[in-house]
Amino acid sequence: MTNPAQDTEDEISLLAAGTTLLRNWRRLVVGTFVGAVVAVLPIAFNPPVYPASASFFPQGSDGGRSGLANLAGQFGVSIPGGGGNQTLSPDFYQKLLKTRVLLLPIVRDSFVVAEEGNRKAAFLDLFEVPGGSVESREQDGVQMLADMMPVSVQKTTSVVELSVATKWPSVSLAIATAVVNGINSYNQKTRQGQAAAERKFVEGRVAEARDSLRAAEDRLERFSKSNVLIESSPTLRLEGDRLSRDAIQKQQLTSALVQAYEDVRIREVRDTPVITMLETPTVSTTPLARGRIKRALLGFAIGGFLMAVFALATGAMSKTPRGANAEADEFFSTLRETRDDVLRLARLKPRGGTSKA
Repeated sequence: MTNPAQDTEDEISLLAAGTTLLRNWRRLVVGTFVGAVVAVLPIAFNPPVYPASASFFPQGSDGGRSGLANLAGQFGVSIPGGGGNQTLSPDFYQKLLKTRVLLLPIVRDSFVVAEEGNRKAAFLDLFEVPGGSVESREQDGVQMLADMMPVSVQKTTSVVELSVATKWPSVSLAIATAVVNGINSYNQKTRQGQAAAERKFVEGRVAEARDSLRAAEDRLERFSKSNVLIESSPTLRLEGDRLSRDAIQKQQLTSALVQAYEDVRIREVRDTPVITMLETPTVSTTPLARGRIKRALLGFAIGGFLMAVFALATGAMSKTPRGANAEADEFFSTLRETRDDVLRLARLKPRGGTSKA
């Protein structure tokens, strides 16, 4: 069963709270307004920014290289790096796009600002990177570029998406294009470097295989010359078959390595990209939304809430008799001190004044 006295007390408490809020409606309005201003002020004077975006996905693994490794493996030859497909991972590209090796050349580059009469300026000067040593400015520039370029990966499709937003549309597009070109350049140098190392390895193996084949053929030749009639001797027939099989096997191995050598030479000079562009770098003519309305509404709500709590606490302090409860006295005493400090900081109360509550 409900307690009528308790219900009446709850109703009176709610009415008292409502009365307190109505009496402090001016403070509530000021609090919500101040909250909205404080929330919007940090971005109010920021210039609009124009995003340039691009998206791509890595191509499949190097099938020729995998086939080469499998073919050579049949003859006991190991091609170094035959299983390395980590550079084709979308997560790898997501990390690559934030690394110094990719961003530093862009930071050291200059860009033409079409919006300012085709003015050409270095990246560090264009974005006003603070002075200091060249290394320090470049490091700060790399961090700045990484911060202004969000990168995401769609796990279901392995698509890598990137965007760059600056207050100049032409610069946003130029940086996004430079990033994509940097990825292709990195892939080409890495792939050609690996191919060069493989070429040297396979080149050595080809020389060894040819020497081994020549020795096997010489042994078979000497055996054939010294043993003209071998049909009558089972032992000589077996020895001749063994030497013949050894020469054939070494011939096959040499042919496989020569083919591998030609393949790796082609890969060493190949300059085709290993990423497929879904969206080439394009810039938006509409500035990026800065969320001022959302920030204003959030500040409005927070400011109103804090001012309502402040008004209710002030009303409670004024109605609570001193000495009725030691813990309540300590709480309200601390609350009064906090209120006085807040008012003093806001210059709503002169220094040294006393509370009316």
